[in-house]
Amino acid sequence: MRYLLVVSLAALSLTACAPVQPLSEYKPVIDPAQTSSRKFDRDLGECRKIAIDLQAEYKDRAAKEAGRNILVGVLAGVAVGAIAGNNTGYQNDYILTGAAAGALGGAGSGDYGRDLVEYGPRRVVDRCMANRGYQILNDVGRG
Repeated sequence: MRYLLVVSLAALSLTACAPVQPLSEYKPVIDPAQTSSRKFDRDLGECRKIAIDLQAEYKDRAAKEAGRNILVGVLAGVAVGAIAGNNTGYQNDYILTGAAAGALGGAGSGDYGRDLVEYGPRRVVDRCMANRGYQILNDVGRG
């Protein structure tokens, strides 16, 4: 049972390792004939700053929410494990397994997924640039 838990945790952590271009390097695709590079660079820097601040806020909220969800999951898992292991002689194993399962369940829940944290601010950069008169050629947020 413990091996299954370790393998599950390893697989879960590997799915979160896909490389993503840092927001500080993100650059929407525009038609270069439509603008001067000096104005574009200034506007892009200002729009990135707005998006970087937003991304930091998203990450902070996600971390706080994940911490709360893990704690609730652990507590619920301990309770279920204690009930399930009652009168078995293996109650501690049930409690530990319940706590681990609850922590995994809590870590996997929440509204702040990777897509929002990683790509939401890119959409902000694109919209900001569009509001400044640039025609964005790439899919919004996925340049």
